[in-house]
Amino acid sequence: MNPHFASLVVGLAHQADQALQGQLPEGTPGAPDAREVARTLIDTLGMLEEKTRGQLTADESRLLTEALTALRFRFATGGAPR
Repeated sequence: MNPHFASLVVGLAHQADQALQGQLPEGTPGAPDAREVARTLIDTLGMLEEKTRGQLTADESRLLTEALTALRFRFATGGAPR
């Protein structure tokens, strides 16, 4: 697995998870709605999945799919903390 790809996916997923918990970093410009931030990050991961389809290793594909599935589920259920 490419460590840069894994770092990108995990980093974006972590940011989306934090947004779903309402934990945006201090000083976030314009104080955007946390759910909109989460939606944007989830959409970004979805775009990454679409654009890399067929070009990832099995482990990379699984990492991205599992991250997206978990985030989309949490988003759809209101983003309640685990």
